[in-house]
Order: sequence, then C-alpha cells, then structure tokens
Amino acid sequence: MAILCTPSDMGFDARLEAIDRCQVCLLRELSAQLGSRLILKGGMAMRAAFGSMRLTKDIDFDRDQTISQDTLKKNLERMLIRAASTARIMSPKARITKDTKTTVRARLEGIIGNDKDVRFDVEVSGRDKMDKENLRCVIVTPPAKYSMAPFSVSTYTNSALAAMKISAALSAQRNAPRDLYDLRDLIWAEANPTDILAKQDAALLEDYSLACLGKLELLTFQLAQQELLPFLPLAERQTLTEGRWIEMTLMVADTIQGWCKAALDLQQSQDKPESKQ
Repeated sequence: MAILCTPSDMGFDARLEAIDRCQVCLLRELSAQLGSRLILKGGMAMRAAFGSMRLTKDIDFDRDQTISQDTLKKNLERMLIRAASTARIMSPKARITKDTKTTVRARLEGIIGNDKDVRFDVEVSGRDKMDKENLRCVIVTPPAKYSMAPFSVSTYTNSALAAMKISAALSAQRNAPRDLYDLRDLIWAEANPTDILAKQDAALLEDYSLACLGKLELLTFQLAQQELLPFLPLAERQTLTEGRWIEMTLMVADTIQGWCKAALDLQQSQDKPESKQ
C-alpha cells in the first residue's frame, strides 16, 4: 500500500498540488470504471504504487484490447473534466491530442487562483498481451487533504517498472533525467529485472551494457535542474548537488550493467543442453 504525501507539505506550490490532486482523482475514476484492464505505468506508477516523492508531468497507461478506442476517448474527456472540478481547476478543457490504432492521448488545460495555467497529458497505449506475472494490484491512499477514500489500481511490479525504465533511459530518442532518478529509487527498493531482461535479444542486452554509462552521462546535472528538480520535494532540491548526481549516475549504470550480465548468463544457462545421465 502506498500512502501519498501532500505536495504542499513537501514544499510544492499550489499549481503542482492542483495538478497532482487532479491526477489522483482521475486515476481513481479510471480504475473504478476500467479496473485491471488499464495498467498504470511511468511516473504516476512510481508515485501511486511505489510511493515516490517525485511528482509527475503526465499519466501513462497500458490498456487491454477489450477497451475500445471510442469508449476510452469518451471516458478520458469526461473524467478529466470531473477530476479538474474536484481539484478546483477553473475553466477546464479536455481534448484528444493523439488518436492512432495503438495510442490515445488527451490533454487537460485550466487555471487556478491568480490565473496560473495548469496542464497535463494522459496517454494510453494498447497492448496485445498482458504479461500477468509482472502485474499487481495495489491500494493507493491519497493525501488526507484530498478527501478521497483509498482505492485500488493495477500496475506493474517494481522489477517490470525497472525494465521499462532501462528501455526508456537508454533510448536514443529520449533524454529524461527522471528516468535516472526513478531507477535509483527502484534499485534502493531491490527491484531485479534480470528475468525480464533475459527475454530480450542478447545483442540488445550487450548494447545496453556497453552504452549505458555514456547514455546516462548525457543526463547532466544541468538538465536535471531544469527538468527534474521542480518535481522533487524541497528538501531534495536543496541537497541534490552535482556531485551526488554524478554518484547516482555511476551507481545506476553499474547496476544496469550487472543486470544485463546476469540476464545474459541466464540466457546461456537456458540454452545449454541438459547433460546426459
């Protein structure tokens, strides 16, 4: 069970708390309507199921193919407006910004006091097959200030989240310091994606191992200051120095290399023919 912190108690401003409250309300609504057919992932999974102190820009889900695109789009727009009302976001507008065979993305926009703009996206990706052994159901307890009862949500295991974060962090098309930060937290929680990584192509694992340090070093402290620190609690913003960031980078890279080596060793042991009796 994850008990969510109250953003204002952690040094966040009213704008980010309004977004978080709206996101938590939307998560509750979608989970109640669509249940285990909608699987939470990404930063909101780290917060809602893992208890991360990091707030998130957007919400990401995988969905079962039994959820139709039309049903999903109607639910997203309607529930975004309802969640915005609960979070006291004024003049809310929800619209679909991406609609393909595999992905639906919706955006909420509105304002809070003093005419501060608030905005976030919700993206839902289709999955042909859910790997049930890497799924779990957790109870989320919203901050008491939100006046919401605890609710259940379907998400991925810590090890599956770690495997996804590795793929994201080492993608050539992405440079997001939050991936490094989340991997640090998952390592501390003793996540171990070795079994999941072992199902990947050996050449990909070798590339991950060789390239991970160089790729993670592109996530500089300067980039983290711009894109990550605003979403961290005040205490962490004040204590996260460049030296600590470099130490985190080296630790995460070393751990990824260890996971990849263990996954390659597992592949080799599985490929060996059984010895004759």
